[in-house]
Amino acid sequence: MPDDRPMSNATVRVLLDAVEEVMGANGTKAVLNAGGLKDLIDNYPPKDLDMARHFSEYGLIQQAVEDFYGPRGARAMLLRIGRATFRFGLKDQPAILGLAGIALKAIPEQKRMKLILEKMASAATDRINQPSHVREEDDAFYYIQDECPCRWRPKHDKPCCYVSVGAIMEAMAWTTGKIYKVEEVACISNGASNCVYRIPKEPSEEE
Repeated sequence: MPDDRPMSNATVRVLLDAVEEVMGANGTKAVLNAGGLKDLIDNYPPKDLDMARHFSEYGLIQQAVEDFYGPRGARAMLLRIGRATFRFGLKDQPAILGLAGIALKAIPEQKRMKLILEKMASAATDRINQPSHVREEDDAFYYIQDECPCRWRPKHDKPCCYVSVGAIMEAMAWTTGKIYKVEEVACISNGASNCVYRIPKEPSEEE
């Protein structure tokens, strides 16, 4: 495993709150216990930006959910957890997402999408210690993470960052009122140099 990477308290707290919303308090305790994360049971980090937690913890929480449900069953759970992380982040820590005080209604939809993705990437870089950026192509945006907690998870045969996929899906739904089929097209856990998420410019359905 590589040397661990610091992460803010609030980022791990948002993930744990999201896990508990989706799985319930008892389910969360069971997952943390099975995943060897007993120190987090009834002991969530505070909602502040102190860099007192680590990428490995964030990755291990996701891995604990996957191990508990199995790879196929965990996908849906982790997507739901990811969507909840965006909602919790928006409510409790808008600064983490870079979305405090943003006025969107007057901005065309695709520019709105790009703005939100860029704000999220900037906030991830500055406040989560996760260097990220956005690339635009004719038919899609690409959200690119140069570091990811999956680096501290076991190797996977396929992209495994469903929490991030869910968070980006929810961000696009919040921004536009529509569902976009977000896909992780490259993953550090599979040996790629970064994690890359494709967000098509055309929605798949209304929210």
